[in-house]
Amino acid sequence: MATTGTYFINGTTWPGDGTGTSATNIYTDSALTTPAPAGWYKSGSVYREVQGVVGLLEDSASCTTCGTAFVLGYGATAFAACCSGTTATFYLDTSDFATATSVWTSPLMSTKAANQQYSYSGNSRNKVSDTSFTASTGCATCYPAIGLAFGATAAAACCTGTSVTYYMNQTTFAASTKLYTNSDGSTAAGNGYYAYDAGAGGTVVQKQVTGGDGSLATSTTNCASCPTSISLCYSSVSVDELCCTGCASLTSFTGSTASNFNGVCSETIGTTYYHNGSGSLPVVGDLVFTNSGGTTPLSNAYYKINTAATDDSWIRITGSNGYIAALIDC
Repeated sequence: MATTGTYFINGTTWPGDGTGTSATNIYTDSALTTPAPAGWYKSGSVYREVQGVVGLLEDSASCTTCGTAFVLGYGATAFAACCSGTTATFYLDTSDFATATSVWTSPLMSTKAANQQYSYSGNSRNKVSDTSFTASTGCATCYPAIGLAFGATAAAACCTGTSVTYYMNQTTFAASTKLYTNSDGSTAAGNGYYAYDAGAGGTVVQKQVTGGDGSLATSTTNCASCPTSISLCYSSVSVDELCCTGCASLTSFTGSTASNFNGVCSETIGTTYYHNGSGSLPVVGDLVFTNSGGTTPLSNAYYKINTAATDDSWIRITGSNGYIAALIDC
């Protein structure tokens, strides 16, 4: 924030303060030996900038009207401006969003903001050009995103379905009566079953979509227990090989702690787990354990893991036995 201080100039006047010899340099001491640092200096409504050569004053200019700061949503479309959650501070030439003539990025309104849609308090406007800012209109409904696993049957959705992003007409899955595949609610989700796993070992629930218009069942149903998978050592050669030679030990890898679909890709990787697969990293169908002996399955949830993907990947554990039902890049 700007601060008030005492400075010394090498002229008799600051431009705009009256007649006399206009200052060309500014200092912090009366002996005029210590140049003032780079920045802007103002007396009354007239300011001058020091840049380049320290202490050398640039041409003067008058402060213009300051804009009113607004935190606005913005985006390429009205829906994006209203619903994406992307916001920043902009400046308007009135204290009312509906009557402003344009949008600026600087308090002095010297730099126009980009031509795009802007939203404030449930309304949006389109900045078509520096001289055209359309009338305010109400924002469309914002549909919350949710990660759901789809299946043709309830068992498939609950146990083997891969979580992808869908959009609801209410803030919770339990309360929602419609399901969509896009954020503006224009494309209904297909008929079938959709399972929601809140993660962290919570109960997995499902709803059915029927009617071809995304209509959801009015209430959730707890998913039935998934088929039990078990890690076994197998030999097609002999019982001697099975019992005496045995199988390779579990392979360690690192992942995050338990999370949910919406937050898993933001998790930090730093916990060691163990899987029974043949590769260095687990894949769908492998079992994951928290100990090297393979006696404690990883809890049902979502976990971020290190992979070759640019932003790593996540696995979904189901079945209460460490079973990997999905492996998806972040």
